[in-house]
Amino acid sequence: MKINILTIIFLSLFYNTGLGQITKPEYGPVFDEIGATYDIENADFVPDSTFVLKAIFDIDYMPKDSLASNSLISSLHRYLNMHVKNGVKESNISLAFVLHGASTKDALTDEAYMRKYGIKNPNTNLIRTLSEHRVEMYICGQSATHAGISKSEILPEIKLALSAMTVLTIYQSEGYSLIKF
Repeated sequence: MKINILTIIFLSLFYNTGLGQITKPEYGPVFDEIGATYDIENADFVPDSTFVLKAIFDIDYMPKDSLASNSLISSLHRYLNMHVKNGVKESNISLAFVLHGASTKDALTDEAYMRKYGIKNPNTNLIRTLSEHRVEMYICGQSATHAGISKSEILPEIKLALSAMTVLTIYQSEGYSLIKF
């Protein structure tokens, strides 16, 4: 049987060569069903377990599928799982995000989302679980006003800010690293 070299290369991308098994993401230890991460063996760069991590996520992404949740919001779940799994205390991690532009709709209550899009907000659970872990969340007031979103239509876990620019400027001046995808 002749095996094509491209087939071997393709398969090697999906197999862990040390174990001969498909590498699968794992959940936990902070979130059991959100924020899957991969184990990285022998990583050359990992944070010291006593390091304090502070990050502000700039989110203005809209999934192509209007029924899908915003994967950039779930990146914060992955951030927490990954770092706690690798020895950083959750109490040493401070995270925040600001929604603006195309992601402004992700801040809507289920009722408001239902009125505008005909379904419940697919991001509600993501936002609530992050809130339970001290993540600060904001919506750009400029984007919200432009989109016709009132404060009463915003999930209670999300704070209405003057602007995304204001949130990002202040958080960065307080030592938060900007994460922009």
